[in-house]
Order: sequence, then C-alpha cells, then structure tokens
Amino acid sequence: MTRHEIVKEYIAEASVEAVMLTRNSNIQWFFEGEVDPRIDTSSDFGGFWLLITDSMVIALCPEYDCERIKDEVLPHDVEILSCSGLPSMIDSASRLCSKFEHIAVDSDVSSSCSNYVPLAESFYERTQLLNDREILRLRVVGKLSENILCEFAPELQPGMTEIEIEKVLRAIFIESGLEIPTLCVASDERISKSPYPVSTAKKVSRYLMLRATIKKQGLTVSLSRYFHFGAVPQEIEQKHERASGIAAKAAVAIMRAKSMGEVFAEIKNAYISLNAGNEIMSYSPGGSIGYTQNKFLFSPDSQIAVKSPASYAIGPRIDGLFSEDTVLLNSSGTAEFVTLGEDFPKVKVRLESFRVHRPWIMVI
Repeated sequence: MTRHEIVKEYIAEASVEAVMLTRNSNIQWFFEGEVDPRIDTSSDFGGFWLLITDSMVIALCPEYDCERIKDEVLPHDVEILSCSGLPSMIDSASRLCSKFEHIAVDSDVSSSCSNYVPLAESFYERTQLLNDREILRLRVVGKLSENILCEFAPELQPGMTEIEIEKVLRAIFIESGLEIPTLCVASDERISKSPYPVSTAKKVSRYLMLRATIKKQGLTVSLSRYFHFGAVPQEIEQKHERASGIAAKAAVAIMRAKSMGEVFAEIKNAYISLNAGNEIMSYSPGGSIGYTQNKFLFSPDSQIAVKSPASYAIGPRIDGLFSEDTVLLNSSGTAEFVTLGEDFPKVKVRLESFRVHRPWIMVI
C-alpha cells in the first residue's frame, strides 16, 4: 500500500475530505524518507507543506524556494502552489482549508478555520508501519551506529573530557551520513544522575556511558553503551544484569502483547520482581520510534496497538543505568535488535524458551 493510499484510507475512516501535513516527520513519512522538507533543522515545520486528497497531492511552497523544491526535492507528480512567503503560506493554507467541509491538519496553522480537525491517533498509528526499503535502512543505520561506537572505543582514554569525546563522535557520525540529535556522554558518578546527562568538561576516570539518538532520512534509532577502563567492579556488573534482564523481558513482551499498555505491564512486573517497582514511574521504559519518535510510549492502560513491521525503542532504567536498544518487530512476530551488532560484548539472558542477547560493558 502506498503512502497516498494509506492517507486516503484515513480520509475515509475519519470522515474528512483532505489531510494537510506541515511537520517534517509526517512529510518524510509520506515520501518514505526519500524527500527532505527541511530548511531549518531546528524547526518542526517543513520548508513546504502538503495538501492530500483522494485524487491529488499539492505542495505549498514559498515563492523564493519554489524552483529548488520543484527541481531538486519533490517528485514530478506532485503539484506545486507557490506562495510569497510564510505568512502567505498560512493564508493560502487557510483558504485551501476553507474549501473543505472537514480537513485534518497536523498542527494549528489553520486553527482559524472552523473546519479544522486535528489528525487523530489512528493516523499516527498507521505511520508506525515500515515497508521493506525502510526496514533495510533501519537495519543499516542501527548496525552502523553501534559499529561506530565499537571502532571508536580504542581511542578512548582516561583523562579525556566528556565534551571532547562528544565532539569527535559527532564528527564521525556526520561523516558517515548520519544525524545525531541526541548524544550524551557521561562518566563515573555522573552516569546515574540523570537520564540525559549532557556532556561536560569533566575528565573520564574509569567508567563511561554513551547514549545516542541517530537519524537517517527521517528514521530514528536509539541505543546506550557502557565502557570501563580495567576490571569491572561487581557492583556495576550486578546493576547491568538487572537492567539487561528487564530489557530482555521488554523485547519478549513486544512480541506477545497486543497493546502498548500490555507491554508496560510486563515491564512493570519485571521491575517489581527486582524490588524496584517504583523506578518505572520515574522514566518511560520506551515506546514507538520510526519517523515519529516518542509519539506512543509504553504506558499504563494504553490501548495503542503494537504494530508490525514497526520499530520500538526499549530503554528500561534501573539503579541509574540503561539497557537501551531499538527493536524491529517483524511481520512474522519476531523481535530483532537492529542496534545490536556482532562486535560489542554481550550477555545472554534466558527467559523461558527465549535466549535474548543484550549489550554488556566493553572493557578497554
């Protein structure tokens, strides 16, 4: 099913006549990651917007960038409506919206229109599904991300600062054609202080965490990896064993569950079995990722369906440590860790008939 057909299916279900997409993630999803609508990467809004009906796809473009977008960005079968600038785009969007009895929009750019309807959750559930080409790209990005960390590991040394490590890693990811919206480098006692320990000028002593969100053509993966200079203390090993066990149970739960709420319940039970039931409420253990990162989280009583093929981030945090990876739930119902390659050290977690590999601590 093409993305246009998926939108048309939503139009019929939601009893609207058209859909307008203004946000980068939704536009990238519509074009299967092959079109980049961004000019300002810090903005949620695309450099052009899409109006989609049963019979046509129209791009609203600012006049000053219309020629580039037409020649270099958009497919030739997309019609283009030129506007004099951003205010004109908003006015044009409002005029277009006024022609429909009901139009679903992914932002409030046309909130002045009485026929404005926000896109429902059922639309975003559809965006979780990946096609074969996107699955291949997800696997490539996932393995490449971990390989970069593995290849960089021999360069790590005590005395390097967190920010120095981040600068070099960012350059390597960018050189590899990847975007890295989030990269946290934390060492020693800072590792357990926050889920997002932003890199500082602190020098690394013995223990290091790298936590990253990586993006390619709109698709996102996330992972966390730990490194230690010299023998790992038993206390740290025990904490990683606990986190690895919960992550393994989360992966099995994704294969079995019908809803995000069911996955959360299984993860919560894993926390409770370790006498840490209160910790799950302090930080989300994961959720959907793909094009719309964190749109749907594993949360209590969530009725959002677990989809396949689709990607999910699992990142339980216990004792201040993560066991974080990106999982592809295949159409066959099997879970595949796309960010877990061959070279990083692993530990095997046994769950019933399953043997789940989780990343361990790399000793340097």
